[in-house]
Formats: sequence, C-alpha cells, structure tokens
Amino acid sequence: MPITVTPELRQAARRELVRQIEQGASVQDARVSSVVSMHRTTVYRLLKRVQREGGEQALIDGRHGHPVKLRGEILTFLIESCQSNPCVSSPVVQRLMQERFGLSISVSQLNRVRASLGLTRRLIPREKKAQTDLG
Repeated sequence: MPITVTPELRQAARRELVRQIEQGASVQDARVSSVVSMHRTTVYRLLKRVQREGGEQALIDGRHGHPVKLRGEILTFLIESCQSNPCVSSPVVQRLMQERFGLSISVSQLNRVRASLGLTRRLIPREKKAQTDLG
C-alpha cells in the first residue's frame, strides 16, 4: 500500500529536494531520490520561488482547501464495509456512515472513492424468467 503523504512529509521532501539541488545534484536525480513524487515543472517552479522569496517561507504550501473527509478510521470502515458485502449500495453505506460517525457525505463522493479503490458495487445476478409459449 502506498505511503500517505502528509503536509509535513511533503514539506520535508521539498526541503530535501532544494538542499540536494543546491549541493549540485541534478533536478532529475533529486526528483528520483525524493520520497514524494513531484513533476519536473513543479520542481522548477519551487526552485524559482525559493530564489525569488528565499528561505523557508518559499517551501511552505499555502494552499487552502476543503479537507479530505474520507481518511483514517472512516476510510477503513468504508473499505471493510464494501469488501465484506460487495453488493452494498452507496446510499446504504452513506446511511451507515451517518449513523456511526455523524458524517454527511454525498453518494457521488462515495461512488468516486469506491471507484478509485476498486470497490464498485457488484450486482447479484438474477435468474431469468421462464418464457411461456403462447402458441
């Protein structure tokens, strides 16, 4: 399972990446040895910002945004629920999460997360009705 990239880990990786490049490593070598993967363009933008602003402040990711709802215990609950009962629908999972955690999450968000984890709903095959001969 891939490591969870926390903001602290990302910031430490940025610091290390800049330090390696300042000590003479190539951007490619620094990217390959980094714990957190970064696109080449992102690295060059980071270096430009360090040159422009200087110091530690340039390395801080100041993005604002909505925090991820499905993490930790809640994500584990979702995975276990869907693995133990692959036929469970997202509205049922939504209700279970509301009851257990008091968390309101949309069905579309649940569907996106389930799809990304490969936990989409598997329907139970139904028997076909026998056709009567009216002949």
